[in-house]
Amino acid sequence: MKNDVRITYKVGDIRGEISWAVSEQFDELIGIIFSLGKVEAVDIEKMAELSLMAKLLLSAVAGAIIQRLIDNGISPKDIFSVGEFQIEEKK
Repeated sequence: MKNDVRITYKVGDIRGEISWAVSEQFDELIGIIFSLGKVEAVDIEKMAELSLMAKLLLSAVAGAIIQRLIDNGISPKDIFSVGEFQIEEKK
């Protein structure tokens, strides 16, 4: 599956979605809810069940979401304590 995904996030009551500009292979990441407080490089590296490509995509998506939230004035404390995101198949 290529580029048929929705990437949604929430931090408390704040919800949003980002688009991914390039076609990528997200199969391994679909349906998993990731905590923004647990996607530092050292955390991702420990995710033995994911391929290297999935880990790279996970890191890139998390970084894009975190940057968007910071740019929109959301406090890093909130982002990393209650923020989460999920990659889903488009319906």
